[in-house]
Amino acid sequence: LNAAVEHFQLVLDQCPVSHPDRATALTNLAWARLQGFIRNDLEDIDVTASLFRDALALRPEHHLDYSSSLFNLTEALIWRYSKKSTTADIREAAHLYRELLPLCPDGTYVASQQIASIIEPPVDVSDEGIQLRRVVVELCPLGHQLRHHALHWLAQAVEARFIQCGSIGDIDETIQHQ
Repeated sequence: LNAAVEHFQLVLDQCPVSHPDRATALTNLAWARLQGFIRNDLEDIDVTASLFRDALALRPEHHLDYSSSLFNLTEALIWRYSKKSTTADIREAAHLYRELLPLCPDGTYVASQQIASIIEPPVDVSDEGIQLRRVVVELCPLGHQLRHHALHWLAQAVEARFIQCGSIGDIDETIQHQ
């Protein structure tokens, strides 16, 4: 893994900002670094997220790889959240997921990965986190293989917010989704 990181760093060093493959070089280095972070070989997830951000900045909305760049950044943010529990990371990931989901036709790999990623915890009890889970339920209509999971995790998030804030509306919604 260290050899891969070093190799991808060398490739990136040879791609000036104006080079057409710079975003790919950034992404390759970031993925290698993310794998190191996941395996606890590397500790600096901030650099990884920054590399994914830089790649995304080089791929405007109309670019063919824009959606995959959004996906990559959300992955880094979710991993950083899982280790550091930074609320800003989960909120940014939720925002990016909401931007990404409409770009991914139903049934595609990226769409199913996105739905699976946001169905599972971590649970975000913010309004934006719960709204994202509602959007996921909408994306999983009756009969969808992941609908019961989407409803379960929405109910879990609303219940967690009830425990935290005590709003009776949250407990009513929790009962509705269970």
